[in-house]
Amino acid sequence: MARRRIAALALLERLRRHEIEEQARELGALRARIAELERQREALRERLRRDAHVSTIEAAPYLGDFIRSIRREIAVLEAEIARFSPRMDELEAIMQGRFAELKTYETVRLEKEWEMLRQLQRREAAELEELALQRWAR
Repeated sequence: MARRRIAALALLERLRRHEIEEQARELGALRARIAELERQREALRERLRRDAHVSTIEAAPYLGDFIRSIRREIAVLEAEIARFSPRMDELEAIMQGRFAELKTYETVRLEKEWEMLRQLQRREAAELEELALQRWAR
């Protein structure tokens, strides 16, 4: 019975580990996407700092449109980052819960294995003691 329980716990452990790995991959992809969006946003900000001045009189009428366009692009990127953030928080919370479950299963399984080992050692010790008593009785 204990062996079946240990096997079931090991199976649950593997399932949780697999689920955690899947969600970790999704979380990694999401973090990479957010990092790319942030990199693009910073590049736009740098471009705005670098190019937001009038170099010639002919460029003056276009400067306002350029600044508005860059700010609009930055706002779009920030909105997309904000859209991904709740999913990232949700995945982190789910992974934390699943990891706690995984560790619970692992702890229970290890305790059961340790208990089986102690029982086996007690039985072997009792058998050795019985053999020693039988030899002494002869």
